[in-house]
This record gives sequence, C-alpha cells and structure tokens, in this order.
Amino acid sequence: MKLYTLFGAVLFTTLSFSQNNHTGPSNPHFCGNVEQEENLSDGNPELKEQIEIEQAQFQIDYENYMQSWSPDDRVAYVIPVVVHVVHLDGPENISNAQIYNGIELLNEDFSMTNADNVNTVSAFQGVIGNADIEFKLATKDPSGNCHSGITRTFSNTTYDTGLSFQDGNHPIVDAVAAEHGTWAQNKYLNIFICIDPIGNAGYTYRPTNAIPNNSMYGGIMLRHDYMGIIGTSSNTARHTLAHESGHWLNLSHNWGGTNTPADAANCSDDDGVNDTPNTIGWTSCNVNGNSCGSLDNVQNIMEYSYCSTMFTQGQAARMQFALNNSTAGRNNLSTASNLAATGTNTASVTICDVEFSSTNTVICAGSTVSFSDLSYFGVTSRAWSFIGGTPATSPDSAATIVYDTPGVYAVSLQISDGVNMTSETATNYITVMPNPGVSLPYTEGFEAISFPDNYNFFVENDDNGNTWGVTSSAASSGTKSLKLNNYNVEAGTEDRFVSGPIDLSVVDPSDDFLLTFKYAYKKRNSTDDEWLRVYVSKDCGETWSLRKNIHGNGLSTETNSSSYTPGSDSEWTTVSITNITSTFFVENFRYKFQFDGEDGNNIYIDDINLYPASWLDNPENAIENKISVYPNPSRTSSTIDYFTGSNDEVNISLYSIVGKKVIDVYTGMTNSGINQFEIDMSNLPKGVYVVKISDAKGIHSVKLIKE
Repeated sequence: MKLYTLFGAVLFTTLSFSQNNHTGPSNPHFCGNVEQEENLSDGNPELKEQIEIEQAQFQIDYENYMQSWSPDDRVAYVIPVVVHVVHLDGPENISNAQIYNGIELLNEDFSMTNADNVNTVSAFQGVIGNADIEFKLATKDPSGNCHSGITRTFSNTTYDTGLSFQDGNHPIVDAVAAEHGTWAQNKYLNIFICIDPIGNAGYTYRPTNAIPNNSMYGGIMLRHDYMGIIGTSSNTARHTLAHESGHWLNLSHNWGGTNTPADAANCSDDDGVNDTPNTIGWTSCNVNGNSCGSLDNVQNIMEYSYCSTMFTQGQAARMQFALNNSTAGRNNLSTASNLAATGTNTASVTICDVEFSSTNTVICAGSTVSFSDLSYFGVTSRAWSFIGGTPATSPDSAATIVYDTPGVYAVSLQISDGVNMTSETATNYITVMPNPGVSLPYTEGFEAISFPDNYNFFVENDDNGNTWGVTSSAASSGTKSLKLNNYNVEAGTEDRFVSGPIDLSVVDPSDDFLLTFKYAYKKRNSTDDEWLRVYVSKDCGETWSLRKNIHGNGLSTETNSSSYTPGSDSEWTTVSITNITSTFFVENFRYKFQFDGEDGNNIYIDDINLYPASWLDNPENAIENKISVYPNPSRTSSTIDYFTGSNDEVNISLYSIVGKKVIDVYTGMTNSGINQFEIDMSNLPKGVYVVKISDAKGIHSVKLIKE
C-alpha cells in the first residue's frame, strides 16, 4: 500500500474519453483530471498541502480499519440523494423515469445485485464486494418541506466549466443554488445532470474538507446520457454513476493516481486497496489481461474497460469507512437525525404534492397529448379531468388525450394515498389551434395583433428574461414591428417566437414557395456573433427544420454601442427563403424565428409574408384574399396590405361614404408580392369611408370605419 499526495491520489476524477464518446481513445489522457487538479491548487499551496494530509491520514486510518474488518461484519448505510437537472429544455432535461432508473442501477452495483455480476470471471468471484449502501432520493428539502428529490434548472451553465477555488464558484452549482437553495454536501449526495461536464462523462471530488460542508461543490457532475440506461442513455453507461460514486466515497482508479491507463509506469502505483491487483489500467475488455505480473481485475467498476461487473471487498470496505469518516461530513449522511431531516428514514410517506407533465401544451386540433402523473409520494389512486379532451377523464398514471376543438383548456389531477387526498388544476394549460390554419396569402406586420395570443403567435422564453414583443418605436411599414430587447442581456440566451398554423395545402406541389421578412439590427460590438435562425414545421410544431441561418457580419457589419432603434428605411434588410419544399405544403404549417444572443444589441422583425411564387405571375388570383385593411374599425390610422403578382402602377385613395376623395394615400409603382401603405385618419371625423385601389385589373374597394 502507498500513501497518497494530491497528484498521486486523483482527487478530481472522471470517466474516460472512451466512455464519453463510445469509441476507443486515441490519447491515454482521458478525462482532464490533472488539468482540473492544477486549476484547483494553482496559487494555493496551503490547499494542496491540506488535501495531501487528508488523503495520507485517510489511508492510515483505512488500513487500521481493515485489520478488524470482515465482509460479513458491517452495517447497512442509506445516503440521501438529490438530482439536479441543469438544462436548456433539450434532451438533457431527462425524465423522472430515467433518473429513477439511474438510482436503481446504482443501488444494484452497491448491493452486489447487478445482473451482470454473474459475468465476473471465476478468479474474482470470491472477492466481489457488497458495499451495502442504498442511495435514496430525498423526500424533504433543506427547509424540511416535502420534495421529490429532483430539481430542474434552466441555465446555460449546463455546459460545465468546473469549480474554481480562486473565484469561489461553480457555475452549474451556483445556478441550482440560486433557484433551489443549497443542499449541503454533509446532508445530501448532490448529482448534477448536464449537457457537458467539461468534456467528460462525469466527475467528482474525493472527500476533502477543502470544500465547505455546507456547500454543494463536492457533488457528482454527470452527462445526461450517462444516467441509467433508458431515455437519452444506453447500456454503455450502465456503471458510470457507480464509478463516480466510488470516487465520491474515496476510491481511486484501479491503476492508482493518474488518469492515464495503459501506461506501464502504473505498475509502480497503487489504488490503496489490497485486493485490487496492480495494473496498468484498461480501456478495453481483456478479461485475461496480466499487465503487472498477475491477473488484472479488468471488470472492476473503477476501470475503463466497458465490461464492469463488480467492486472488490476491499473497495466496499473503503467506501464504508469513508461513510464513517468525518472528512467532508460523510459520517453525517447516514445518521438517524439526517435521514429524518431528509425524509429518507421511512419506507414510504404520505402524499405530498400533485405534479404532472405532458408531451405538449400547444397543439393543432385533432392532435393528441400524453400526460404523466409525477406526484409524490405513495399515490394509490388518481382522477384526471381533461376539459375539451377525449376521453375527458382517466384513473391511470399516464393518459393519452385527443383534442378536436380549438380552444384553451384546463387540466386537473386529484391523487390519494388511500387516506389523504389532494388535487391541482392547471388553468389555460392546453392550447388547441385551428386545423387547417389561416389561408394564403399570409402577411403579418404586427399592426393589429395581440402578442402573444392564443392562436397566431407564441413566445418561448426559457430563461424568463427579455423576449419578443410588439413595439411602436420602429417599423419597416406601418407603425409597429416585433422587437427583441437584447441590449445588455447576458450572453447565451435563446428567444423564439412561433406562428400559429397556416394552411399551405392549397399550394401546387410543383410550385415554388416564398417566405419573406424584414429585419433591422446593428451589432453592439464588432466581435458580436449573434444568430437569427428561421425554422419551419410540417406537423404543427412537433418537429422543426432549419431553413435560414444569419449571423455575425451576415446580420450586420455596422455597430451601435447604445441600445439600437432603426431610424430609416435603409436600415431594414429583406430576406427571402426559397427552400420550403412541397413536403411542407400541409394544413398546419408553422414557422419559428430564434435569436441567439451574445450580449449584443436589439433586433426588429417586420413584414412576414408567405405565398406561392406562381402568384406573382398570375393576375387571376382572388382579389378578396389580396387586399386587407387593419385595424378596422380604427381610431387614428390603418394599414393597407396589397398583394400583387407584378410590378404595377396603382392609385390608392380614401373616399367618404358619399364619394368625396378625402386622402390620396399613394400613387406609383408597386413591387410584386406584399405592399403595405399607411392611412393617417387622426384628423378625420368619425364615420364610414371607402379605400379604393385602382390598378391594371380595375378598381377595388374596401370599407373602413373611423371610430
């Protein structure tokens, strides 16, 4: 056995690159461990010395503990767990079921009941270790309130940058603490699920008092597709959480204190456990491997071999000893008082809260929504109510409901544990949009629309910060446009607005189709690389296809260090999207604009138009679908949308009801497509007026009321 220093013992350990990427490693330096340790101790020799002393003392105490330890002489331990999912509302926001699966598999590994245990080669069957440790989701939060043991935090910190003692923070942990409070590491094992834990499958610290007991910095960071084996994960990740939990309970990799398996120098190192033979370390499953003069325990969970099946008895004892050691407060976790405080001391508890999820909240008529009951705890019966849905009720834990009629509907759920009962109603929970959607030609200038509204537009504002909204401070035509206030906003934001359904089923499959819009934008700094993306959907928003990317200098090469507002027509850029194919010619077509901010500047959108290209050359299209005036009635001004198939000369005037011309609105050439004109009625008396448009096809009239 050997005593350990900080760099000899692997304080900060993670899974291998091969596990991260499901492929064999090309470089034996797998998990960035050394770099992270250097980051922790850089400029802090006192910290380095403290950790070295802690590990050396732990090794001495562990070896003394082993003098009287036997595999059958132990007690069972329970560790309260809370899982923090840090996400951007993508697949990394894994389901409760995947979390439950991950905890279940973790418990199997720590109780020697994992199904693949039988695959252990005969040479190591006799030393398979049962740590007798049960990991249980907490049922109480730090304030003693009933809790599911799972938190969810929307945050860009899901791309992990690690813990910095110099700065005193960890972005993922700090984001969770800001929203859900601190779950102290001497009371809970904190597992943080994210998109990318610094390029690894997972990592954690071995116990150290350098991390305050009342913080969460000593938890496990885990990539979402390494939690359990269902959902976003797979069987490849079967033992990943157990591997990280081993580190959390002071196990090293089998080859000792490096992150470089397959290095011959590892034969001179050791992991501090007497029944794990010295090894160079394995990144493949060679169960006959003999790298340091004896058969290697290649199937050990602390290896990188991809065929893990076991801990040894010595490792089990080491982890049990860690739970009896005061370092990092591990010895408090399984005390009766802490199990009571975290709600993990009973087999079951009474119902606490109603919670449910659904696959969608915005759908088109005729679509289905699947609901799942996530209530806790001890639910024995439930009663759903789905207003507007079919079926209208259900007693099941999961239900699939059809909504045929447009509207906005509530969903309620009542649960019982056989004695207690509680219920919850979510009002305005399901929005059912018309299907088919609005007809062509489609134009939107944001002059007469509530934004967002029930059917025509929706905002996706995941971070609850600034988002899209109608403004009268700028417009390409008319008096209003859509603005995203992006000035002085934290980098990494994504803000989206989504249309309601639009009926493209009338478009000839052989026709080309156009989506045009205008935007105004200037950078805040010349280095800004902000993105405007346009997506389209052929299934009412179930799936989306990217059709336009504009970013960086493509958006604008001009800068404006102050909060930007366009001041002239020349600042508006017209964009035409022509790659919308016939597969999108459906009754429930939708489009979505997404802006990815980088602490840049404001952006404005106006004059969104959709129409078949052939309509530009066909003067016989129905004129009633090509002229609209809004708002109507009006108090001050109205906008005329005029769709024409060619560049024509037109005359537009406003007449009184008795035929007297009162305003010349426009005389001149129009462009093919949508043209917009403004009528100022602020000085006119109340009454009925007529808008007359004279073009090559004749005179067209639309009644307009001044209130």
